[in-house]
Amino acid sequence: MTLLLERGTKPNGLGVKTFGLGEEEIVYLGNYEISLRDFLMAAYYVLTNTNLQEDDPRRQFVECVRSMQEVEGWNADELKRLSTDVLPIPIGDEEEERPED
Repeated sequence: MTLLLERGTKPNGLGVKTFGLGEEEIVYLGNYEISLRDFLMAAYYVLTNTNLQEDDPRRQFVECVRSMQEVEGWNADELKRLSTDVLPIPIGDEEEERPED
């Protein structure tokens, strides 16, 4: 399964996939291959590199991660995955204004 990023990404519809298990896992962002460790470092950088703003979506993302629990995996009884009922980012109909490039 591929996640398509369509909330302000250029180009619209950039695909995100994962492949592998554990430390060997690779995250694909469009045509780029990123190790899971580098992807997590990038997420950490995005979460911590700037001051929070009012209604900052990073707050809801952190709450989502905080609420995650291990549950039964998709294909094997002994494997686990993380799951939550909390949405990772605010979802709404309003479009954010972005400066033109």
